[in-house]
Amino acid sequence: MAEMSSMSVEPIASDPRQLRAWRWAMGAVALVLAWAYAPNFRDLSTTWSADPNYSHGYLVVPIALFIAWRRLSEEPWEPSRDALPAPWWCWALLAVILAVRVVAYEGGFQWAETATLLPALACLTWTFGGWPLFRRVWPAILFLVFMFPLPNALNMRIALPLQRIATSGSYILLQLSGFWAIQEGNIILLNTPFGMRPLDVALACNGLRMLMCMAATITATVMLIPLPIWKRVTLLISTVPIAMVSNMIRIVATGWCYYFVKGERAQEWAHDISGWLMMPMALVLVGLELGLLAWLVPDEDEDEDDDRKTIIPLLTDRKTGRGQWNNQDLGELP
Repeated sequence: MAEMSSMSVEPIASDPRQLRAWRWAMGAVALVLAWAYAPNFRDLSTTWSADPNYSHGYLVVPIALFIAWRRLSEEPWEPSRDALPAPWWCWALLAVILAVRVVAYEGGFQWAETATLLPALACLTWTFGGWPLFRRVWPAILFLVFMFPLPNALNMRIALPLQRIATSGSYILLQLSGFWAIQEGNIILLNTPFGMRPLDVALACNGLRMLMCMAATITATVMLIPLPIWKRVTLLISTVPIAMVSNMIRIVATGWCYYFVKGERAQEWAHDISGWLMMPMALVLVGLELGLLAWLVPDEDEDEDDDRKTIIPLLTDRKTGRGQWNNQDLGELP
């Protein structure tokens, strides 16, 4: 069946004129797509600038382009060899996606309208390059999801529980570190040499920013670094606890700055510094997790190398560890 399907669908001919026309058509469609979604990109840029939870959005497109370039460099793709003619249902699916965008625009669903960019881009990729091109670049298209902010309803559902967890966890860590503290709602009262000082875990400090940054970082790591599937799944699952622990450590560090530093300006400076160090700390935690996983469960390649070693010392050479026996040696064996 596979041979019959590959014979029935032939790649684009290597005729220079046809190949040149294909490239011009692909470039024109890309420009039209960019022009059509330009207002949506302006709205996204405004969100990235105004909301610190999504300030990482500026880096999503460059990282996605790097992922696509990396995958295409590992497995080159040539239009004259790999590009397949688009089936009719690709154009029908693209028309449905554009119709959904029109309905979302007329209904005022801005997030849904902007989100149609991803299926439209995936459909155009399949249309112009077929399955060979889509198979190579689909991780880059999927990574673009991190440039979208969460819907407002989902954002509030996540932000409030994260705020409570961050406050309670930071309160416990402050007590474990020797602090005398009292929790009242989302405020932690700290006993400092300068008197009782409130540490307000505001809604902006709930850890959502760290969660989104860590999700994007770990996803890019999983896509770029060759790892076993179970390690990739473990890294993705650990995104939430690592982000939450990093945010709690940031709040605890801010509390200790409240203890040692006097003055509102110094406290704000310490809060900003701890925020800048939060991402490097999370990356260190990810590195420690990878090291722990490698220590607990060695890679299969290392196990195979160990299995290849000879376990009979009498039949091995002491210098090389390889079997270096002959008939004379065998005759001397008891």
